[in-house]
Amino acid sequence: MPEEQFTYDGNIISSEEGKPDFIEASLNAIPDIFYVVDTEGDFQRWNDKLPQRTGYTDEEIGTMNALEFFTGDDRETIESGIETILQTGETITEAEITTKERHTIPHEFRGVRQTDAEGTPTGIIGIGRDISTRKHREEELKALNTRFDLALSQTDTGIWELDIASGTVRWDTTSERLFGYDPGEFPGTYAGVGSRVVDSETAPTGETTDTTGTEPNYRPEYGDRIPDEDLDRVSEQLEHAIKTGEQYQADFRVQPPDEPQRWIQARGVVEYNHDGSPDRIIGVQTDITAQKERERELERTKQSLEEKNERLNQFAATVSHDLRNPLEIAQGYLDVARETGEDDAFETIERSLGRMESMIDELLTLARTETVDPETESLRLGDIVAMAWETTQTGAATITCDLPDSMTVVADQSLLKNVFENLFRNAVEHNESPVTVSVGQLDGGGFYIEDTGAGLPETDAQSVFEQGVTTNNSGTGFGLAITRNLIEAHGWTITATEGTAGGARFEILTDGS
Repeated sequence: MPEEQFTYDGNIISSEEGKPDFIEASLNAIPDIFYVVDTEGDFQRWNDKLPQRTGYTDEEIGTMNALEFFTGDDRETIESGIETILQTGETITEAEITTKERHTIPHEFRGVRQTDAEGTPTGIIGIGRDISTRKHREEELKALNTRFDLALSQTDTGIWELDIASGTVRWDTTSERLFGYDPGEFPGTYAGVGSRVVDSETAPTGETTDTTGTEPNYRPEYGDRIPDEDLDRVSEQLEHAIKTGEQYQADFRVQPPDEPQRWIQARGVVEYNHDGSPDRIIGVQTDITAQKERERELERTKQSLEEKNERLNQFAATVSHDLRNPLEIAQGYLDVARETGEDDAFETIERSLGRMESMIDELLTLARTETVDPETESLRLGDIVAMAWETTQTGAATITCDLPDSMTVVADQSLLKNVFENLFRNAVEHNESPVTVSVGQLDGGGFYIEDTGAGLPETDAQSVFEQGVTTNNSGTGFGLAITRNLIEAHGWTITATEGTAGGARFEILTDGS
């Protein structure tokens, strides 16, 4: 209907007959503010919701500019929105209306440009919707998320969301911290939950690469913080979850810059579009480093108990077998002594009983070394060598000590002295006199003891540490087993090999202690 057929009284649109226009009644029926302003922002038309919501009368509104309903940043937002509409044709803007009583009400404004027949802008027509309820809910949700993030930050559990189509990932600050990022530093792709990118040579950092028709290989874009073998496993589990809808769960290692390696457990559920296609995965990820440490400690304890149980079985077998031989000899010569009274018989019995006594003493020592708890201190290694040599029956043997005066180890003095005594005794008792024993420093952190004797058995050199193994008819076979236990009680390792002069050489690695 031609514009000149209407007259205007405030915001009342009337026909020539003076009756309210049908359009006016329709506009007043909608719950939102309806408005028409010219290119300067002055009001031309409006429905009854504008005076109702702002407290201004129709007469006042008729003399006002749209910007007069806003203050501060909101005024700048609306002014920019008007310019955008006149330039581009439309826009959506949020701002707070300031009422006549100086109250503020958040609104969403949707405006479109009006033009004349030549296309010249003549004004803006739009709708203003009260979004107070929505804003209130957003604030409640924001507060809830803040409390939730705070709770998770105390549990080392972060939240992540993977958009399957684009491969982009959203993390909270806890997730960033778990991977060694500063807040806001994470680039937005995450190999640990399946960043869908091709290898790093073709995928620029921080950008999502379209891999349509290619096989995703889930490589990180941020410095290989997850080991390759973990990534392979994680990507398989992620793809399985996407294909089957089953819950995603993966444990993997993360190496943050300048921090110890940690274990992360990621879990997530797949959400689907209305057409049934997978849309995204929402999940949490937790630092389980302490749990993994406990599991490793339990495994070490289990292995230690199994080894000790094996040694206990060997101990029992040794006691049963090795003690029976001198016992049977003593019993046999006891009958001879009774019948003949010969001194030789009594001497044989005495030697057998002495051997049994030595075996029992060393068996008890071996048993104690299974559970020994060293009381460590810093010791000059050369001093311990000297003390052990003085208290060992070395006969005509000589010693050469090439240890630096400054070399120290953290050890239990009594136990370390016992180690040297056993090794010195082993060199003297298993070789013809005279023998020379040498002690020196290892390049890799540790020390060695070697002799100029006949050397180790031709069989496996490491077998000399087993219980009851000896090449000396008068030996018990427990000295080197005891030595190994004492060395391992310190967290060190001992190996047997051939010395530089062809004799036996024992190398003790102390890991730089």
